[in-house]
Formats: sequence, structure tokens, C-alpha cells
Amino acid sequence: MPVDTPRIPAICRALLLPAVVLLAAAGCANDPDDAQAPAEPTVTATVTAPVETSELPAERPAADAFDRGNCATELSGQDISGDVQVRDGQTCVLSDLTVTGDIDVYGGGRLEARNVRVTEDIEAEGHAFVLVTGGEVTGSIELDGGGEATVENVRIGGDLESEQNSGPQRFEGNTIGGDLECEGNAEAPTGGGNQVSGEREGQCAGL
Repeated sequence: MPVDTPRIPAICRALLLPAVVLLAAAGCANDPDDAQAPAEPTVTATVTAPVETSELPAERPAADAFDRGNCATELSGQDISGDVQVRDGQTCVLSDLTVTGDIDVYGGGRLEARNVRVTEDIEAEGHAFVLVTGGEVTGSIELDGGGEATVENVRIGGDLESEQNSGPQRFEGNTIGGDLECEGNAEAPTGGGNQVSGEREGQCAGL
């Protein structure tokens, strides 16, 4: 028995050595720095993307917005602030609205204004066609060097002038605060029943 006593501590030491190694390895695996390493904040970038794209539709202009600088469409019941311009090849049809400004018809342009209130003038030069029926023009209507024109049943605060037009002109049933002047047209304007506060001159003397 005495010879076996010194072997017991040696065996214990042999068994304890692997246990210490295993415990050390377990301690490394539980290192707080290693446990936090895989958790990286990678999800935040995907959260902000939908917020930005949701705001894009509000910034897009309306596809059917009225362009008063190039009136080539029909508009009814919606008032217009500023001048309206009708250019070559464009047909502008306005009805039952107010234009706060002028209506300008350039060479080759076509205008139809039905029951429209214009706070300033209607000026057409080199126009292809002009029709103004009903409504009111606070200023004057001037038709110069264009084609066909008809002005009927309109209250005009200023003058109605028609000069050097190649197409037929008809002026009927208008109330004119200024003069009715017609000169140098290819055909003498027709019509009648106009109430003129000023003078009837030239080719429109009998209207």
C-alpha cells in the first residue's frame, strides 16, 4: 500500500491538464468581444430607401397642365391668370372662363372664345381664324393682317378694329364702348346690330 500512494497525485495531474485546456477554450469561446462581432447594424440602410421613393410622385408635374404660352387645347370653366398665346398651327378653344390678361393670336393661330371674359385685349395678327362669341372684353379686339374672323354678341369696352385681313369678317350684335373701325380688308365686313358708343368708320360705317 505505501508504494501506491505517490501515484495518485500523478494520475490526478494527468486528468486535470485536459480539463484545464477545455475550460480555457470554453472561456475564449465566451469572450464578450467575439460574441458581439457577428451583430453588425446592416439593416438600417434598407429602412430609409422606401421613405425616399414615397415622396417622388408628389414632385412630378401634372401631365395635362394647361400651357397658356402655347394654347393648343380646349379649356372650359377654369380661369386663367396671365396672358394666353396662340401660335402658328395651334387651335385654342376657351369657354366659360375668365382670362386675367390678353389673348394674343400669332400668324397661323386659331382661336375660339365662347362666353369668355378677358380683362385686357384680344390681339390677332396674321391669324388663320378667330371666333369670339358672347362674353366680355374689357379692352379692345384688334384683327390685323389675318384670315377669317367673327365677333358676335360681345361686350367690348374699347374698340373693335379690323384691318388688312384677307378672309371674311363678320361683326354682329356687339356692344362697343369705343369705335368700330374697318379698313383695307379684302372683303367689306358683314353683320349689323352693333351698338357703338364711338365712331363707325371705313368699311364698317354701316354696321
